[in-house]
Amino acid sequence: MIPVRKFLRICHQQAGIVKIADSSGKELTGRKLLMGTLVFRHFFHRAIFSKDEKYVGVLLPPNIYTTIVNAALALDKRVSINLNYTVSNEIMNKSIETAGIKHIITSRKFLDKLNYHDLNAELVVLEEDVGPKISLGDKIKGAIEAYSPCWFVDWLLGLNRISPDDVLTIIFTSGSTGVPKGVMLTHDNIGSNIESFMNLVRIDWPDKLIGIMPTFHAFGYTINIWVILTKKVLAVYHYSPLEPKVIGKLTKKYQCTAMIATPTFFRLYIRKCEPDDLKSIEIPVAGGEHMPIEVMDAFEEKFGARPIEGYGATECSPVVCANISESRRVHKDEILRKDGSIGLPLPGVLVEIRDIDTGKVLGANEIGMMWVKGRNVMKGYLNMPEKTAEVIKDGWYCTGDLAKIDEDGFIYITGRLSRFSKIGGEMVPHEGIEKAIGDIIGITPDEPLSVIVSSVPSEKKGEKLIVMYTDLKGKTPEEIIVQLRENKIPPIWIPTADAFVRVEKIPILGTGKLDIQGAKNLALKVMNSEN
Repeated sequence: MIPVRKFLRICHQQAGIVKIADSSGKELTGRKLLMGTLVFRHFFHRAIFSKDEKYVGVLLPPNIYTTIVNAALALDKRVSINLNYTVSNEIMNKSIETAGIKHIITSRKFLDKLNYHDLNAELVVLEEDVGPKISLGDKIKGAIEAYSPCWFVDWLLGLNRISPDDVLTIIFTSGSTGVPKGVMLTHDNIGSNIESFMNLVRIDWPDKLIGIMPTFHAFGYTINIWVILTKKVLAVYHYSPLEPKVIGKLTKKYQCTAMIATPTFFRLYIRKCEPDDLKSIEIPVAGGEHMPIEVMDAFEEKFGARPIEGYGATECSPVVCANISESRRVHKDEILRKDGSIGLPLPGVLVEIRDIDTGKVLGANEIGMMWVKGRNVMKGYLNMPEKTAEVIKDGWYCTGDLAKIDEDGFIYITGRLSRFSKIGGEMVPHEGIEKAIGDIIGITPDEPLSVIVSSVPSEKKGEKLIVMYTDLKGKTPEEIIVQLRENKIPPIWIPTADAFVRVEKIPILGTGKLDIQGAKNLALKVMNSEN
């Protein structure tokens, strides 16, 4: 599937149906969405971009205009790069420089909320540089094309010459571990991932998605934009996942049935939303980080639907596997989900668990490195062939996650390699220690992250565990250590009392995930300041 060509056909099929809406009150039918996108395409092509300008930055939150801008750039056969507005000015400029971005499409209202200055590209502001300058000719062309047969628009705009291997977007990611890398995702990467994801998770008409994930995040880009544009699903956008009251109100108003968010955001909604706000949600999908069972229990108890956990990576467009909601059961005997697992691989996606040292493919329930192969695996990192070669071998992508596959084919993440410390020759899992400490101090499912474990170099044992916390709920480090011992936690997992450090806040990425590199940097900083 070439997503941009499918978009034309879906808009024709849903010409009179509200297709997208947002918290500003705007609503667009399929026809109006298509017409607006074509008008923007003509304006960009005529007035803004040179013929050879391939990469275009987008600095916008989830809303109607973000979807239109991305679709318009695709119609003009350009590559949209949705920039991460939660990173520093320096990191954003590195992304701009790597891609050679000359223009960034943004909004004055959004810019006023950000603290960016001296970006190394020309800003195209929707309210000032686009709206008033769209010509009558742009509008007439867009209207004519919106009512024309799809085959004619394909030919007229050259969409029939798009190759599946052409790049549709570049998503800059440090994941949560380092310097941003530009992940090149093709039309086939995104198109195949949509088809596989929708077939497995079973989202389709008349489902409605509450779109809150930012589009610089791969889940937000693929699901919020292209699932909506290529499937008969309505989207309702809100620019921030951190405003539960607004999200609850929108979900209730439009009776949204699907929500995709990180566990951090699910915790927030459990705390702040009323039961009626999210009771229409049938398919709550958790991704980005591990979804604790207790958070699933709390969400189900309050809102009636049990979240399903999935797994993805930017390099995989992004979805690799997922569980299936009980509300989408087709056959009474099928195994839809297993709590604690990240589900079954998507149709057409292969997953292997390999021994870390030998590369041997392991059997059921054996823990090793997870590798992925399929049409969803990225084309590569932009201008980084060496980095690409490090993670892609014979078409297989190395996820960096340790996992196992059970006898029914369900996959379980056992840890991220970067979230282990090698102490005295043994691999010690940070998440395992965090859970053990959380159980002792009584962290509840609706609470924000308050305890994380990282490490710093140690001459004696290679690495030393560091526990950073905002609140230990009245417990002392010494009391926690005693309880860890009584709970039979392996001695090598137990931090020393001087390794417990109070911090002002836990480093979190804009996607709601733990900032692993930020945690490492913070651990080094606090330990250096104490020494």
